[in-house]
Amino acid sequence: MSPTHRHGPRGIDLSREAAWVLHAAVVEHAERTAAADGDVGRVVAVIDRIESGARLDETDREVAREALDAHLENAPERDREPAAAVRTALGAQASSSQ
Repeated sequence: MSPTHRHGPRGIDLSREAAWVLHAAVVEHAERTAAADGDVGRVVAVIDRIESGARLDETDREVAREALDAHLENAPERDREPAAAVRTALGAQASSSQ
């Protein structure tokens, strides 16, 4: 049997493509925030949690949802389905962690 590989933060079951879209969306969010002279601290913390596979708390998930929404405004068609899967997974984690 081949090993199972988990993609994305702990507690969120994502395909490789969905994990990539999540990461890309949050990185873009950090870049937009920095360009607007905003505080990127929270967004960078979310990136760190995603990259390390840590669990996202509710505030992290809200940052991720905002990032996904902004990403989808100009995203290529190939990102739309994985982004929807991430939104669903983020919601599932929220209900299972309470």
